Parts: sequence; structure tokens; C-alpha cells
Amino acid sequence: MASPYIKAGLLTLAITLLGFFFITQLDSMRAGELRSSVDELMFQSESERMLFLYAQTMGNSTSELCEYVSKTTEAKAARAYELSQKIQYYEQSNIINSEYERIKSQYYLANAGLYLNMRATSKFCDSSPYTTVLFFYRVKLDCPECRAQGGVLDSLRKKHPNLRVFAFPNDTELPFINVFIKRHGIEKVPALVIDDSVVLQGLKSEEEIEEYLAAEG
Repeated sequence: MASPYIKAGLLTLAITLLGFFFITQLDSMRAGELRSSVDELMFQSESERMLFLYAQTMGNSTSELCEYVSKTTEAKAARAYELSQKIQYYEQSNIINSEYERIKSQYYLANAGLYLNMRATSKFCDSSPYTTVLFFYRVKLDCPECRAQGGVLDSLRKKHPNLRVFAFPNDTELPFINVFIKRHGIEKVPALVIDDSVVLQGLKSEEEIEEYLAAEG
């Protein structure tokens, strides 16, 4: 008859393997959910860019285009910001899935496309109801100030429905992020760029940021 110690060991092994299986499945499901969301974001961003290219190439009236882009951009920007929070939460609780770096890179690319489309709307349509904010932070080293700045921006978004925040890490090797950083002369984080003109570096309070939001609005 098998030793009770052997039985206990086998039971423990079975429970461990079962737990590992469920964790693997959960990580895989979450990664799949994020991939699907990012793919949809990239498709919508590219579709919007194609509309701008069509109008510029064919010379058609821009009124209908601007109305359409304004509505769709608003929805996509809100979803993109929510998706960034979900990516961060899933990655922190992830144990074995190795896809998150690629998912994040694709998300940053889609987010950059949304930002550029929103800036293009402002120029192409001569106006925009939204204020855009680029938020640069650090990911490779701990950055308490960056987390605090993110909380400030979350509070401002609730007070200013027309505020659209696009967040990017400053310590990656992604070329399009480096272009943003060089364009605005970002040397320290957290850093904010309001409507592609006002650059604020270092942790800023709600009151300090709102001065520029009021000026831009």
C-alpha cells in the first residue's frame, strides 16, 4: 500500500499543476483580450487616417469628414485611456505570459495614431472641442512622481470632459515616442505637453495645469 506521505505528495503536486493550468489559462485569456482591443484601436486609427488622406487627395468638402472624425475620435480616445489602465493591471498580475511587451508596444503605436489624428482634426478642420495632453512617464525605474501626476490627470479628466490624455513612457526605444520627446525637449519626467504647445516638466498640481487648460480653452 502506498505511503501516506507519497499520497500527500501526489495530491500536492496535482493541486499545484491544476493551479498552474488555471493561471496559464487566465493569463492567456487576458492577453487575448488585450490583443483584440489593441487591434481594434489600430484599425480604427488607420481608418481615420485614410479618411484624412482621401479628403486631401480628392479635395472633397471637409464638413462631413470633420463631424465624423470628431465623434469617433472622442470615443476612441476614451477607450484608449481605459485600455492603458487595464494593460497595467493585467501586466502586474501576470505570472508567465511573455506577450505583454509586444502588446504594450502595439498599444503605444495605436495611441500615438489617435493623438496625431486628433491634432490633425484641429488643423484640418480649423478647430477642435478637445484639449490634448501628452503625458510622459518612466517605467523601467520606479517613479513616484509619475504615479502622482497620473492621479492628478485622472482628477482633471473628471473635471474637464474635453480633456484627452495620451500617456507614453519616456524610457523605451520606440522611435515614434522618441520623436515626440525630441520635438518638445523633454528632459525629465513626469512631463506634460498641452495642445502641442505648452510644455510642463516635473510634477505639477491641478491648479498649475488648469491655468494652461483655461488658456487653451
